[in-house]
Amino acid sequence: MSTTTSAHTSEQAPPPLFSLAYAMAVVAVHFYFVSYTMSLVEIPRALAGHPAWLVGLVVGSFGIAGMITRPLVGILVDGGKRQRWLRLGAIGTVLAFIGYALEFGPWTTMIFRALHGVAMGAFTTALLSIVGSRLPPARRGLGIGLYYSSSSVSGLYGAAMAVWLFEDFSLQLAFLVSAGAAVLAMIFGALTGPGSGEAAPLPPGQKRVRPPLFSPTGLLPAVVFLAMTTPWGAINAFLPLFAEERSLGNPGLFYTAVAVAQLTARALAGAISDRFGRASVVVPSLAAGVVGLMLLATAQSPVMLMVSALLVGLGLAGTQTAIVALIVDRTPPAALGSGMATFTMAWDVGQVIGSIGLGVVAGVTSYSFVFGLCAISPAIGMAVFLLRVWKAAPPAPPGASTPVEAR
Repeated sequence: MSTTTSAHTSEQAPPPLFSLAYAMAVVAVHFYFVSYTMSLVEIPRALAGHPAWLVGLVVGSFGIAGMITRPLVGILVDGGKRQRWLRLGAIGTVLAFIGYALEFGPWTTMIFRALHGVAMGAFTTALLSIVGSRLPPARRGLGIGLYYSSSSVSGLYGAAMAVWLFEDFSLQLAFLVSAGAAVLAMIFGALTGPGSGEAAPLPPGQKRVRPPLFSPTGLLPAVVFLAMTTPWGAINAFLPLFAEERSLGNPGLFYTAVAVAQLTARALAGAISDRFGRASVVVPSLAAGVVGLMLLATAQSPVMLMVSALLVGLGLAGTQTAIVALIVDRTPPAALGSGMATFTMAWDVGQVIGSIGLGVVAGVTSYSFVFGLCAISPAIGMAVFLLRVWKAAPPAPPGASTPVEAR
């Protein structure tokens, strides 16, 4: 009787979502993405006057470095000392921005871009592992949604602030302000603590079992999210040219609409997934992505462009939030670093496939054809989710943070 009553009470009154550590993590991720968002306009500005292929190579070295090193970062984070890797990631980011400010030329900038890509992988993987390990299972989706909403807010002003700084003051000052934002991210991140489930030191003479390079609980969910990041990579590469080709107005408004949709959707998607299951968010989000990309491919007016942006934003935000919560549901706390690293690789791989791979297709067809082709990607992701991730849920791994549910 007492056990049943206790379980019922726990279900009715789940542990509080908000704590000092969680609040500090939300602030830390916001400041980190302020620095990242500022870099999106600072780097191309610093490379003005150089050939387009060289600008693309320098900008793309960020994603390539992250894609190559992220699995190793996950293993290192799981090896213990999450705070160490969080701080090293922030320090590496600060050094990268200082290197950008020195303006040694495109080839040296490419080295700092690669450092930035590796450092971002370390910081975001460590911080997300800490957050995921601390969230109460009953409110995990909501917690992750609010966490990502904080990072999305940076998109509303980070790039605009960078433009104001380098136009009214100097590019060097803009880079230094970005470095300062990364310092703030490190300070607030240090206040989150290590999180639960961190690997304990081994007794003398005992060796730790080497974990797999890719998380077994994160790999297929990451493939589902890749179905949205690949079209996003193509959008980032070709939308400005497509909008100019069809006279669709200011392409920057597309990204504003995406940011608004993401801010609206993340916390709501997380709460819905907590109440009705992760599939209740993943499937509609991927469906929104399909419709949004089809509208984008056929857009003939600014209104159609904005509607497609809202749908794509909803698709990205909902899929990301629910898939992260699902991975945390199914991953032992001590392996969350690997799980989060495997998941976030979908961003890097999607950028490479979407911009470089589909760039070849765009060269022999059209931007409209590429966006139409991208609409197939979320549909494939939906099939993978329903057939392999949701229906074929594995048994709960030993020490998992909460029982696995095929939901």
